[in-house]
Amino acid sequence: GTAANMQIFVKTLTGKTITLEESTLHLVLRLRGGAKKRKKKSYTTPKKNKHKRKKVKLAVLKYYKVDENGKISRLRRECPSDECGAGVFMASHFDRHYCGKCCLTYCFNKPEDK
Repeated sequence: GTAANMQIFVKTLTGKTITLEESTLHLVLRLRGGAKKRKKKSYTTPKKNKHKRKKVKLAVLKYYKVDENGKISRLRRECPSDECGAGVFMASHFDRHYCGKCCLTYCFNKPEDK
């Protein structure tokens, strides 16, 4: 015997009657399920922004000072560690010097007030 697939008569929107197999009808009904109105999802936490670097225009000017005799002096301290070499400056924070390349930190003598 053949697989029992029921034939169903369906009246179309134009008024024609067509025969469909039962499995086809199930498929159509399942496809219709997506057309409902959905509640808009409201997110509880705000969207995270990607971390952007602050752009400092002409940042080089912060590293050197030229006095009136044309003599150039460095404002930032250079990192003493071997892996950094001479060209790596240390960032000057209010209480310490910090090397961003090798993570070496020098604290000034003030901050220990225990």
